[in-house]
Amino acid sequence: MPGTVLLLAASPVGKGCLVDAASVLPVLAAVPPAVLSGTDTANVVELADPLEPQAVLTRLRAAAAAPGPLTVYVAGQLQLDRRQRLPHLALARTTPATVRYTALPWHWIKEELRLRPSGATTLLLDLHADQETWQWLRANPLDCGRNNAVLGRVAPRPARRTVAAPAYMRAVATILRSGHRP
Repeated sequence: MPGTVLLLAASPVGKGCLVDAASVLPVLAAVPPAVLSGTDTANVVELADPLEPQAVLTRLRAAAAAPGPLTVYVAGQLQLDRRQRLPHLALARTTPATVRYTALPWHWIKEELRLRPSGATTLLLDLHADQETWQWLRANPLDCGRNNAVLGRVAPRPARRTVAAPAYMRAVATILRSGHRP
C-alpha cells in the first residue's frame, strides 16, 4: 500500500521569524519518496511557508484521509494566541497580534490525525518556540494524539536577531538520504 508524506515548513516572514523552516525542504526533497514514507511508493505533498491556515488544514485532511501509512514532517515556529493561550504553528503572515487568525492551531493537527489507525501515523517535528510559548510548553506538553508516533524536538528561541536553522530535521534528512530509515 502506498504511503503519504506531508512536508510542512512554516515560519513568519520578517522580524518575528525565529527559524528558517523552509531551508530544510530542498534537503528533504532530495530523499526518495519511498524512504521518506517507509513504504514501496508514496505520494508527497510539500507546503513551503503557506499563507493560510485553511489551506494547510485542507492538505492535512487529504493526507489524513489517505489509506496507508502517513508521515508528517513539520519544521517551524510555535506561538500562543493571546485569547485562548493555545499553541499555533506560525505561518508566513503570522504576527504576535494575529496568531489566532493567521496561524494553524496545533489542536487542528491532533484532531485531523485522531481517527487514523493506531501506528499508521508518524510525526517528525523540528519546532522553535518564543519565550512565552516555551514557558507554556514547560507546563503543558505538546499533544500530538495518543495513536501517533512522535519524534523530534521543540527548541527555545535563538539569540536575539538570530534566525535558527532546523538542525534536527536537516540531520534526519541527511540520514534518510543515506538510505537508512530510523
